[in-house]
Amino acid sequence: MDFKQLLLISLRKPAELPDLLRPIKLKLSSVLEGTVFIAATTSLLNSLLEKLIFKTSANASKLLENNSLSFIFNPFSMFAFELIFIITVMSSILFFSNFSNKNVAIEELGKNVLFLFLVTFVFKFMQVLFLFISFDLYYILRFFELVWFIWALSSVVSVLYKFKSVLLTAFLGAITVSLTMGLLFMIFISIVQSLLVGDLPNV
Repeated sequence: MDFKQLLLISLRKPAELPDLLRPIKLKLSSVLEGTVFIAATTSLLNSLLEKLIFKTSANASKLLENNSLSFIFNPFSMFAFELIFIITVMSSILFFSNFSNKNVAIEELGKNVLFLFLVTFVFKFMQVLFLFISFDLYYILRFFELVWFIWALSSVVSVLYKFKSVLLTAFLGAITVSLTMGLLFMIFISIVQSLLVGDLPNV
């Protein structure tokens, strides 16, 4: 089965992915390399998207010029954020796996999660094209990407760990990842700001 068929199936019936991807064997090192690769490519595309969006808004451009948080849109910062996000998603799934009697190898889990992230990269690439057509279409596709990812990931996790409710899996997973990312994001900003700003003299 080629990538195009897997892409279509992941969009319509993501619950079938674990069975379709099972013949593909990956080592842990390959999963780690795939994580870094997807984080790097996604961060570059996200950086391009943000620059295209803010360049079309004079107010946003002025805001970024005078805001110390503008480093967030740096590709390196986005890479770190994307890498942390992927690791957080996998860690959250591993945490909830303790409530299941089904044992799934981390390589098997990583293979499925990374494929879904790869599909979201296709979504983001399409967003670049839609951005030149209409902001409304861009935001609609971005919202659809978020909803699809939560649903697809929850469907795959439910199949892998034999959870009965996809909706409950999605709800608990979204809350856990959101709270964890919020905390890590605050810590990340505090660390980077302290490194960039340092000790400023009091005036």
